[in-house]
Amino acid sequence: MNEELTATQRVEKREQYKKWINWSVGFGVVSFFIATAAWILTDEPMVLFAGLGLYWLGCLGMGIGYWYSPVSVRDELEQRMEREASQTTLTFIAVVVIIGIPAEVVLNTTGVYTAPAAVRGAIWGYLLLIFVFGAAHWVAKRQYA
Repeated sequence: MNEELTATQRVEKREQYKKWINWSVGFGVVSFFIATAAWILTDEPMVLFAGLGLYWLGCLGMGIGYWYSPVSVRDELEQRMEREASQTTLTFIAVVVIIGIPAEVVLNTTGVYTAPAAVRGAIWGYLLLIFVFGAAHWVAKRQYA
């Protein structure tokens, strides 16, 4: 769409593409849950693979919705809410890593307490997530600098 959209048309397009994206994601997730339930009942792996394929199809539909939307799918309020939620999540992850990794290393090394593998994996996975965020932030900073 090369022509300029009016404010009303932008809102209508935003709602249209949001609806497309939400339906795509919903279709994918529901399809996967139904396939998982059917797999549990039938023990047929192809049912599970079909559910996974439908899930990915829903993800593809979501990506197409974001890619081809002529307007930003999220308005300013939604962007602000996402930014605040992201900051809260990152703060939580940082606190868990700052407290958890030294505690896990010291307690495990001294033999006082050995954390279950799932807990250790989660804490170290959070550290990896912080590294990924730092790298993404560095790339974005270089892009806008």
